[in-house]
Amino acid sequence: MKEKIQTLLQKPFATPATFVLLILLAYGILAPRMGFYWDDLPFAWFLKFFGPAEFIPAFKPFRPLLGYIFLATTAIFGWNPTLWQILGLLARLILSLQVWSLLRRVFPTRERSALWVALLFTVYPAYGQQPVALTHVNQELTPLIFLLSSFIVTVNLLRSRNNSKPQLALAILLQALGLFSTEYFFGLEILRLFFILAILSESIADRKDLLKKSLTAWLPYLILWLVNAAWTYSYHRSQAYDSYQINFSSLLSPLALLNEFINTLSLSAFASWLNTFNIFAVIDGSTTQIIAFCVLLLAFVIVLAVTSNKKQEVNNEYFVSRNPALNADEASSPVTFPWFLFIGILAIFAGRLPSWAAGLPLKIEFDYDRFFLSIMLGASLFIVGLADLILKEGRAKLIILSLIIGMSAASQFTSANTYRRDWANTQDFFRQMAWRMPALEEGTTLLTYELPIQYLSDYQLMSALNWMYAPNLKGRELPLALQYLKTRYEAFEIKPDQPIEITYRTTSFSGNTSNSVVIYKEADGCLRVLDPIYNNAETVPGASFYLLEAIPLSNPDLILTDAPTPAMDKTLFGGEPPHGWCYAYAKAEIARQNGAWDEVAKLYKEAQKAELSPALPVEYLPFIEAFALTGDMDAAIKLTEKTIKTQPTLCPALNTLWERVSGDLDVLQAESVLQKECTP
Repeated sequence: MKEKIQTLLQKPFATPATFVLLILLAYGILAPRMGFYWDDLPFAWFLKFFGPAEFIPAFKPFRPLLGYIFLATTAIFGWNPTLWQILGLLARLILSLQVWSLLRRVFPTRERSALWVALLFTVYPAYGQQPVALTHVNQELTPLIFLLSSFIVTVNLLRSRNNSKPQLALAILLQALGLFSTEYFFGLEILRLFFILAILSESIADRKDLLKKSLTAWLPYLILWLVNAAWTYSYHRSQAYDSYQINFSSLLSPLALLNEFINTLSLSAFASWLNTFNIFAVIDGSTTQIIAFCVLLLAFVIVLAVTSNKKQEVNNEYFVSRNPALNADEASSPVTFPWFLFIGILAIFAGRLPSWAAGLPLKIEFDYDRFFLSIMLGASLFIVGLADLILKEGRAKLIILSLIIGMSAASQFTSANTYRRDWANTQDFFRQMAWRMPALEEGTTLLTYELPIQYLSDYQLMSALNWMYAPNLKGRELPLALQYLKTRYEAFEIKPDQPIEITYRTTSFSGNTSNSVVIYKEADGCLRVLDPIYNNAETVPGASFYLLEAIPLSNPDLILTDAPTPAMDKTLFGGEPPHGWCYAYAKAEIARQNGAWDEVAKLYKEAQKAELSPALPVEYLPFIEAFALTGDMDAAIKLTEKTIKTQPTLCPALNTLWERVSGDLDVLQAESVLQKECTP
């Protein structure tokens, strides 16, 4: 049996199959349940309503050539989120195979190490945005595929000693596609020079001659690189550009450079790998943790089996020159130069260069972790080079690197699960919005402090808002807007009759703070429409000052409660879910808004029959008022007592509610309860 497995692992397909399995374990398990995140959602909206050509003007102020990549891919593949997840997996497979192929060609005696680097690159844990597929497949992964393809063509030219001009032209064309479409990988071009040096050092003994010939071989690429640098700098300084500015003045002080060096190296080369162990810091036996452990175990076993079957490298083989010009005595004497460690460190800082130049921080958190995409090749080279120095060749190195890869795969699965949950939360949010707000007056702005949605900002959610309420939109003027008070307003700006002007890519919105509906949603609760009377500041104890200041602006009359529920695209929003508590609550809020208190009470009784109950006590408030106004005082008192016991901070809201009711009813019993339960 063991011999059969070893024979199988020696087949040509064994290594590519390993990459496929690792990608499926890390990213593929949850791919069918993923959706759109970050810029995915507005990009899908642009594509749906304006067509692929819209990406050309949409990207003109940022990356003017990148729009053509989006145009080509979206014209073919459309906007289905599951399809883009599959394309994301395919792009990662291509990149992994490219890294493996490239390093095998540059360092032919380091077969196992090349595989280690490619496997680590595949699951590099600091980059956690694989689910943001539509954006990153186009914006970064495709340009990186072009650039690595260019490296491979260059290496093939050197290995074949072929001066083929068509192949050189192909390498330069691929380089241009990789560099001009995005600035992410600008710094990585320097790696080509060191790959050339590593290859030519095998046959050139004289260092000056080696450097001269390496620079000569690199010269065509250097010229294009300099042209790209000049074009990027000039475009960023032009009036056509409207994004992050290149600013070195505050970054070049010795202290700032030292801090950046330490931070970049510590995060990308050490913390990124060590943080993977945090997923098992607390053993809770959850389904996610059990699956993550299975991913770890399977990835570890697969990687260990495949890498163990590769030819063992001599401890210092990567130090030894293979220069045939050296005599036997010289050749047997190690010429120390740790290529993997050196190129790894170089690639880390080369990959960091573009985001550093723009003054953007490097953090292992959304959404700054996208900057690790250009760093992950260097970080993978570094960790293998470090293992070479510390562990040499042997069983310990095999086990430790296999464990790191297994932990990284498990970490990626765990990260993907947060995206899955966030998409479910996003779909639930829009479903609740459709139930509570069947339609909105044109020109309405939805205001909230922020929503419990991690991977989509307010303007990104705004695209789905208009997708839902304006399914036949033709022009570029948006009928509705969504803004986070947290990020779009200063406190003094939250007041009536203030114009709201939004420009988002190629679209715009014109509104006014007096035409606003303030909404609020806690992670476990239902969507609520706030207003100065029923859902006032007292019903959101502990809420942000910004939200409290905005509540007087809220005008629920902008909600067209008699309109039919919007027809929601199932591909995006999912199918109609079972009608649980939040459905009953949304309909009760509509009934309360219309003064239909009998309907509110009826909805609660139906919810009780279905054994539904709220996660948050504040959601009892409309039913307390309904029971009081419809004569069921016992039910109103019981719900009041339950609310106070579970959330005493709602006492001011309950006092106000019963004061409002007391104008028409005798509420002595309720006042007695409030005095007893709410008085300290």
